[in-house]
Amino acid sequence: MDIDDILKLSRVSRVIKPRIYQDSLCIKCRGRDLLCGKPICPVITEYKVFLDSLRDIDREDIHGSSPPSIFVGRIGYPKVVLGAMVPPESGDTSLYDYPERWDNLGLIDILRFRSRLVMGWYRVDRNIPSRMQREYMDLLDISLSRTSPEVEMGLKARPVKVIDIDEDITPFGPRAPVKKISIGTLKIDYKILKRVEDWDLRAGEAVIELYREGVDVSRIIRVFSIGGLGVKRNRVLVPTRWSITAVDDIIGRWLYTKVRGFPPIDKYLVFEYSYLENRYVALMIPETWMYEFMEAWYPGTFWNRVGEGVIVEGDYEIGRPRKEYAEIGGCYYAARLATLEYLHKIGRTAGVVIFREAYPGYIFPVGVWSVRESVRRMYRRSPIEFGCLEEALEYIYSRLRTPSHMWRSRVLEFLSRQRRISDYL
Repeated sequence: MDIDDILKLSRVSRVIKPRIYQDSLCIKCRGRDLLCGKPICPVITEYKVFLDSLRDIDREDIHGSSPPSIFVGRIGYPKVVLGAMVPPESGDTSLYDYPERWDNLGLIDILRFRSRLVMGWYRVDRNIPSRMQREYMDLLDISLSRTSPEVEMGLKARPVKVIDIDEDITPFGPRAPVKKISIGTLKIDYKILKRVEDWDLRAGEAVIELYREGVDVSRIIRVFSIGGLGVKRNRVLVPTRWSITAVDDIIGRWLYTKVRGFPPIDKYLVFEYSYLENRYVALMIPETWMYEFMEAWYPGTFWNRVGEGVIVEGDYEIGRPRKEYAEIGGCYYAARLATLEYLHKIGRTAGVVIFREAYPGYIFPVGVWSVRESVRRMYRRSPIEFGCLEEALEYIYSRLRTPSHMWRSRVLEFLSRQRRISDYL
């Protein structure tokens, strides 16, 4: 079954709208010839998974338990889409929007339950948090819940599924404008509520306080995105894509202020981890704070759909967090947060280079969370220790598929040019 076969089904073509890539490859291929080099077509895969849920969500009234889950779009900013996401089932649905618990799930597993989340949305101004309008307050209450609240949504039309594969945002199901939202009993997270009700607390300070009290990063991102934090007159909606990186960066910078005063590690450490057809290898060097994140995208992956060779890119910082936005995007900040968490835990600082390889089996991205959580899990494993940099690098390059000469590390180049006082003695 290809895209044309699916859209010939009138009932399905009414509720599924593909957002084809800007280049013409998908139009030429239509899922038949796998011209992108992937083992299976990501667009067709998402269609098929969605069809399994179509019977339960092809309606104008949706009743179920929100994980809880909120989404803020970025298209049209400062007029944005603000919506709640609800599956057609009741009970504990927290797993549907809880990346910290997805360590045993595969790509299709994640896509399968995310496709059941129906988004009922309003088009609102970004300043709506400071005005506290009723439709906003309902969604704010959902974001404050520590369990899965019962939600009823009356939609203006049957929801439409848009196939829109995005590296930063986790996939979700169909969407439609909402007429009304009714919420059942809520169990509020009072750690978050305390900061939401503090109209004089800056957003960055609120993020750090919540993180220090053990609130999961994904939940902080949700309340940050919906504009629930900060000085009242400054509260605005933050598109979900932007809020993910903003929270990772805020927490990362705070952790840096702690880690920079720690003594360096005393050995070269190498960590490894693989998940969702991605391989991560981290090198820790006995130095003051330096950080680099590099990615190798293989042909057939999302960012290298038509290439014939491996594409390697990366960004770095030396001495302090970078001021300019990293060109490789949110993954840089997600991996940095996880790295600083580990160094803070062991009470040391280090120079760190992270190598990431994305293989053709990674047929579609599932969000920046996958990098943050993968790097966190990597650091939970015991590292391999080496006495010198050359031995550590030799081992690392033996574990990666990409040839060593393609990894042009700025941090390693910087260190190779440095001389120690002991060199002159």
